[in-house]
Amino acid sequence: MMLTAGCLNPAEPDFYQGEDINPVQVYREFELQDNNDSLFNSTILDGTLVVFGFIYVNCPDVCPTTTTDMKWLESQLTESERSNVNFISITVDPWRDGPIALTEYMEQFNVTWPHLTTTVEAEENLSLLENVWTDFSIGVVLTEANSSTSLGRGHTVYYDVQHTDGVVLVDEYGYQRVRWTHENWNSEGILNDLRSMMN
Repeated sequence: MMLTAGCLNPAEPDFYQGEDINPVQVYREFELQDNNDSLFNSTILDGTLVVFGFIYVNCPDVCPTTTTDMKWLESQLTESERSNVNFISITVDPWRDGPIALTEYMEQFNVTWPHLTTTVEAEENLSLLENVWTDFSIGVVLTEANSSTSLGRGHTVYYDVQHTDGVVLVDEYGYQRVRWTHENWNSEGILNDLRSMMN
């Protein structure tokens, strides 16, 4: 008994099939630009469960899966469940992902939940989005091509984006509870975790 007692830490229970976020984390209130070119304030999410996805329009691999599976998750919820759950996608590439690009992306995947970015002309606007990435532990690394000289939304046109992918599930109190990345991706598991949070 004495040899195994230290292996179980009651302060860090494993409730979810995804990666439990321990200790739980909050995120600061934020205001970003949505796909309609309007300001989106995060306080409208208060009191609801939220599925936050982190994507970008030109993503060649995991982002389409993230969006497709978020759409599937939304379709699996009952009307009662759906009334208490919000879906939000946040770009990791604001230099290319303006409202028009996000709207076209949403039309491509036939989804309607808000897709958020920021204007990048002012450094403080970019900082607003960077704060959100920090709060959700999203790392973003840009690798620029040597031949890239043109500008697009305040950045060179030719570059690659590497980022922390997947979704973060947030409870009705604003606590980040569970993270799913494409290293352990399982849409059924995400749905189960979302329903566990409801209960």
